[in-house]
Amino acid sequence: MRFACRSVIRFAGRLAPAVALLAISGCAAIEQVSDDGGSRFLSGPLLIEDQGSFFVGGVPKVTNYATLPAPGNPNQTLRPAQIMIGQMYVQFQIPAVRRPGTPPVIMVHGSAHTGAALESTPDGREGWRSYFVRNGVSTYVVDQSGRGRSGFDLSVIHEAAALIRDGDVEDGMSMLPRIGTITNDRAWTAWFGHLVPPDSNILTGELIRHGDPGDPDGDDDNHSDDYLPAFPIEAFDARVAAREGAIADAPLGPNDYLALEYYKQLVPNTEATLPGSVCAACDPVNVSPSNTWTPLNLAALVERLGGAIVATHSQSGAMGHHMVRILKEREQLDLVKGLITLEGSCSLTAAGLLPADFDSIPYMALKGDYAGTSASCQSTVDAIRERRAAGQGTAAAEYIKLDETGDPAFDGTTHMLMTGTNHLEVADVILEWVDANVPPLNP
Repeated sequence: MRFACRSVIRFAGRLAPAVALLAISGCAAIEQVSDDGGSRFLSGPLLIEDQGSFFVGGVPKVTNYATLPAPGNPNQTLRPAQIMIGQMYVQFQIPAVRRPGTPPVIMVHGSAHTGAALESTPDGREGWRSYFVRNGVSTYVVDQSGRGRSGFDLSVIHEAAALIRDGDVEDGMSMLPRIGTITNDRAWTAWFGHLVPPDSNILTGELIRHGDPGDPDGDDDNHSDDYLPAFPIEAFDARVAAREGAIADAPLGPNDYLALEYYKQLVPNTEATLPGSVCAACDPVNVSPSNTWTPLNLAALVERLGGAIVATHSQSGAMGHHMVRILKEREQLDLVKGLITLEGSCSLTAAGLLPADFDSIPYMALKGDYAGTSASCQSTVDAIRERRAAGQGTAAAEYIKLDETGDPAFDGTTHMLMTGTNHLEVADVILEWVDANVPPLNP
């Protein structure tokens, strides 16, 4: 099935001078077909006041390695040139009718992903961005600095290649950034199922879902034998499954499990091309590139918005905490209207923070299913609550474990809870928590 949706935009009135009210037609509860024959993603018409994109942050870098010498002229002298690095792409939508007093929400994706994970699901359903807007919340989705539409610093790769070309192999290899990603089979075994037999690889073993026959006995603590992942693994690309144009040897299979539409979202962690930083209050003091630039730009975005809730996922959990540290250093903690950590690290010491820093910041950690409880999230929430019990601080702190709610809607919620088959139920948990615990703006 091909997933495509052309939104039809019509003017529907005027809210303020030069601000048009736009109604973007979406999908009804029954399947509608767009003008080009594809299914529509939205669950219904979405009424917005404004939408667009912009960049925050970034610094200029002058380098001789913005490009490489032409292949036919290896001795070409390259001139100094300036490039921008470290900026962050932001895409936003503002609802026409806003949830009274609710601050805007900034959503940050995790490792090997971009903001696309929050825009729509792999099987073509409405994503969290438009769902939050549908529920009256202004929503800002970012691509982490150094990744996706934010760009990365290609000059360090070019410089390393030039060193290797000139014979300085050791220095050239040491300069090459270690760019990681999440492979298709790693994503499968981390969140959706197993590779059997143990210690096999995709050329010698087979993939099975959680809950399928052959599910290892040692995994019973995470789910029962008939407990399937709440994720659209039935949405796969038949051409990829047929190995059309594939490179190198074919895996043992089944190929459907190695052809998920979801895998197309996975990208390299090119933020590794950016420089890191030093934080004397942090443990460790050397801060990775990912925890340097995105936190800096999140702080700038929060300041630009005059306050916001920040919701992070997985790898970006640490970034949310470093963002709080930066705003603390700027004496702007009051601009953090809430911090939500989804399936990520909640370590305070790693970001140079103290429980007291959250006396006035509502704090929520949330885990889905198929995973053990995060010790750092539990200890952080416990430490913040101890201050509440001692009469210090007023903001809520909660660690929500969806697999302990008893609600069958959350059975099988994977690490990728914003793109699962129950992703809107998870979104409702977040929205209800915000309603209950985040003080309204300008009450």
